[in-house]
Amino acid sequence: MSSKRLNSDSNVPLAFIQDTKTGELYEVKTDSPFLFGRLLKSSVVIEELYISRSHSTITYASGQFLLKDNGSSSGTYLNYKKIASTEVPLKNGDLIAYTDKSKTWDFIYKFCLLANPKKKSRLDEETADVEEHNKLKISKIRKLQNLVKELKYDNTKLYNDTKTQMNAFNKMIKDVTEMNDKMNKEIIKLQDNNRELNNELNINRKTCAMQKELLDAKTAQEEEPVEIFKTQIIKLLENDFQCSICNEVMFRASTASCNHTFCESCLKKWLSKSPCCPVCRGIVESITYCLILDTYITNLCDILGGTIKEQRVTLQRERNGYPPQVAKRGRRRANQSTTRTRREQSMFNLVDVPPALPIRNTARYSVYNLQPPVIDIVDLTNNTSR
Repeated sequence: MSSKRLNSDSNVPLAFIQDTKTGELYEVKTDSPFLFGRLLKSSVVIEELYISRSHSTITYASGQFLLKDNGSSSGTYLNYKKIASTEVPLKNGDLIAYTDKSKTWDFIYKFCLLANPKKKSRLDEETADVEEHNKLKISKIRKLQNLVKELKYDNTKLYNDTKTQMNAFNKMIKDVTEMNDKMNKEIIKLQDNNRELNNELNINRKTCAMQKELLDAKTAQEEEPVEIFKTQIIKLLENDFQCSICNEVMFRASTASCNHTFCESCLKKWLSKSPCCPVCRGIVESITYCLILDTYITNLCDILGGTIKEQRVTLQRERNGYPPQVAKRGRRRANQSTTRTRREQSMFNLVDVPPALPIRNTARYSVYNLQPPVIDIVDLTNNTSR
């Protein structure tokens, strides 16, 4: 702004709005309102979303300038204090600010008021200007002196603080150096111990490897006879104890009158279709259940374990769902029935051998005038030893 004396003789004061960032001046007229807002027709255009289209207004009335907020959402701040919607008088040097919720104060404007009374003589004005200028110089000098004293005090204080911090820092460096030396010595000791432990570990590994080789060789030598024995038993089961009807290891081994042995259920199913032995084709007159042989086969499967035992258990579930009966020692009282006896009777009732020959075989017997054979089934499990 220019510091020249105004030539107007009017008593109406002159007012300006100064942008604190750019220094640009806007004249505030007394005959029209001064508008802040986003409208392009505003006296000061502020293009921000939180600024209303007609945010606030400065008007002149009763010899003074009045600031009013036009019901904006973010509000108008005078000297960083939010004003109400009523008119507030403005003074020279007042700051008008606008901000959002973050309080960043992006837009600050200074209100400048210049009084313009009637024209005075040039000499009085110059004298007054000189006196005012001298007063300003004296006040500035005093302010500078006070500022120099404060700077000297701050400099002395900063020097003392820096010196204290440097002493503490040097002491810290010394302590860290001593600690580093101790840690290096400990690291050297640990490295030596680590080398010794590694050597012992290598020796122990070699010893363990040698012992493992010896143990594996010994175990292999011990396992070879066992494997050979298991193989021989498996061959024995597959060759001598295999049912020629179902090609499985015999379950509930039963011997026909021709001394050939089969699974009990397989032999019954075969005899329901033909009275002849599946091996020798002789007439089967009776069937005998061999409990000892069946128990022996079951025990062999249990000893071998593995797949053979699983197959045996699966076969039991498929055939009867009952495990084989193991012979027990001791006597039984007369007329005393057991669970096995009842089960055997129920099985024989379910699968009965037909008393007559099938229709397809009656012609063969009628040619030779032969009577169909009568098959007797003998269950030895019901006999009690005396």
